[in-house]
Amino acid sequence: MAAMESRMQSHIEAIANAMPDPIFVMGEDGTYLDVIGGQERSLYADGHPLIGKNYFDVLPEKMAERFTKVVKKAIASGQLQEIEYQLADTEVAGIEPVSTTEGQWYEARVYPLNSDAYQQPAAIWLAINITQRKHMEEQIEQLSSRDPLTDLYNRDFFLEIVDEELSKARLNQRPLSLAKINLDCFKRITDAYGHEIGDKAILTAAHAISHVIADLGYIGRLSCDQFMIVLPDIKAVDAFRITKLAQETISAQTIALTDSDTTCLTSHAGVTELREESDDSQMLFKRVNKAIKGLDGTREVIKIQ
Repeated sequence: MAAMESRMQSHIEAIANAMPDPIFVMGEDGTYLDVIGGQERSLYADGHPLIGKNYFDVLPEKMAERFTKVVKKAIASGQLQEIEYQLADTEVAGIEPVSTTEGQWYEARVYPLNSDAYQQPAAIWLAINITQRKHMEEQIEQLSSRDPLTDLYNRDFFLEIVDEELSKARLNQRPLSLAKINLDCFKRITDAYGHEIGDKAILTAAHAISHVIADLGYIGRLSCDQFMIVLPDIKAVDAFRITKLAQETISAQTIALTDSDTTCLTSHAGVTELREESDDSQMLFKRVNKAIKGLDGTREVIKIQ
């Protein structure tokens, strides 16, 4: 009987240690009491050197504080706790890193351990590497928020940004401006030379605007030849100068229409700003569209409304 129990115990330990994902047995004070599994070295460093050490010995302080709170809450409540976090192997003292890249993403499920095997309150911390899933989520988010041609924000996501920045501006009583740039003769270029040349014109304009705006604000492509820019903390008079510079940068670019024919892009633009507490995104859009109305084909004209 004893031999059978011993073999069974060995089988259980072998199965547990063969688990690809690691289970950390954590004391209430954040001490690593045991490490089980975690054999998949492409995803996890060997955690066994951590046994006997405390979170505060091996992790950045804020991360150690966060982890300790989770363990204590699991033990005190007797309920499952879940946490997502990003952590690089190089941030953990005392282990041999398997990756020197930016922090990997993990999902941990923390549950109180109903056993006195460790002679103190403890919880198990099952860590699962979800970095690949996070990257896929980021790609999906990128696709849902970006214009596929220019990589600028698409209309729907840009409108969300405007609403968010308007709320911040009103709350903090800070200025905010909105600018719109329309390309001249885009339809004529596309009709005469095809959509490939049209796309080249759009990309040229998008790159020019992005170069000028940089970190000053956010750029959205509203339609085929219309761009809008929200500029937090910037008054209309300064937004006018920035938008004018963007127009000049656009017109400085040359587009090859054929092997022997080239053209320069021109644009017209409108600018408005947050004026009243009651101003919402629709009011700003209405004003900036009013500013730009009637300027089509005027080449390099810009107006504040």
